[in-house]
Amino acid sequence: MKYYIALSILFFTASLNAQSFLGSIQFGKSSLNYKIRLAEIEGQTEAYFSSLVMNAYEIPCQRATLRKDSLKFYVVSDHYVYEYNYIKQNINFKGHLKVYSNENEQLLNTFETNLTQETKNESEAIKKQNFSFTSNGLELFGTLWKPKNPIHKGMFLVTSSQGNDRSGTNAEASFFTNLGYTVFNYDKRGTGKSAGEWQSATIEELCSDDMNALEFFSITSSLPQSDIGIKGSSQGGIKIPYILSKMPELCFGISVSCPDGTLLESDLNHWKNINYPHIGKENIELALKVQKAGYDYLAGNISYELLVQESYKYSTEDWIKYVWLPERDVPKDYKLNFSGLPYFEMIKQPVLVIQGLSDEVVPPKSYKTIEKAIKISKPPNSRVITLADTNHSMTYLNKEFPYFQILNPVYLNTMTEWLNKIIQE
Repeated sequence: MKYYIALSILFFTASLNAQSFLGSIQFGKSSLNYKIRLAEIEGQTEAYFSSLVMNAYEIPCQRATLRKDSLKFYVVSDHYVYEYNYIKQNINFKGHLKVYSNENEQLLNTFETNLTQETKNESEAIKKQNFSFTSNGLELFGTLWKPKNPIHKGMFLVTSSQGNDRSGTNAEASFFTNLGYTVFNYDKRGTGKSAGEWQSATIEELCSDDMNALEFFSITSSLPQSDIGIKGSSQGGIKIPYILSKMPELCFGISVSCPDGTLLESDLNHWKNINYPHIGKENIELALKVQKAGYDYLAGNISYELLVQESYKYSTEDWIKYVWLPERDVPKDYKLNFSGLPYFEMIKQPVLVIQGLSDEVVPPKSYKTIEKAIKISKPPNSRVITLADTNHSMTYLNKEFPYFQILNPVYLNTMTEWLNKIIQE
């Protein structure tokens, strides 16, 4: 494979007159830590929310107002609105958080929370440097994260599914950088600032972009590939064994929420889990058969005539309304036919596989099949880990504080412990 790499003008990301504050919310025996960065842009106060345990980094807050003696802003999620109110006390703030339901605007709970100004040393621990590079004729944009105390190892974050840009991996980029890794993440083609179009691209083409980005990362950071590992989740997780097999000099891989079969099979499993309560036990298998035909047409595996023939048999059934049937002219998505399982049998580098046992996308026994494949290639220091009560995004429901999606702390600890072992050996 030939790599096309072009270095662009680089710049440091920094905010003038910015202040950062550390906050904590106590609930029962647990706590939720977060960080607020305030910046003045064109005479207006802007606030940015970060929390590692919520997988959030520099999320723009809404309606931020900073007055002489008070601070107020909102953070909005799919299900909740979080209203933060503070009164200034010297250089810090004392206040509370109110959580509202998005559905009916009902006040659900109120928590006390304070903000303490972050020291200059803490706020300057990580340096970020933005770049662009060329891959397969496309200009792609990424960020190099530089640690305060480097361990001279690199971590590359593989791109994932749908139209997600690099911001979706910024929290983990910050996490690994704080561990001492030099990190690189970038906007997948057709997302963020990057050129191109991801919808019709194959997994192999997207992996080609990842591998070109890895070459660029290695050159820019002056780290050899043998000191660089890769990490990916979901569709990114399924790409990990493929990339490791194609770039044998890489140091290690971490594959999270990776199905043992094709992406089509995992999408079908997700559809089943979502629609089972509506369709019921008696009809779910028939409905699943029709939905599979829909996905098979999308993946280019069957003709439109065969799809119509299959769906027509059940056109009078009440459950057919839950089945998604693509139109004839829908753009094909050949990514659905890709499986990473054969490549787990080829890799020689250490690999860590993590699956949540409450994953609504990945089939429940995927980790067992992947474990068998890894035993064929016998890579050293490889592990397959399962996490109870943990979903596809590695979050779990904390019953004491059900208003935030919180990363399972075992997930972060597992990666840290495994990486420490890899580095030592």
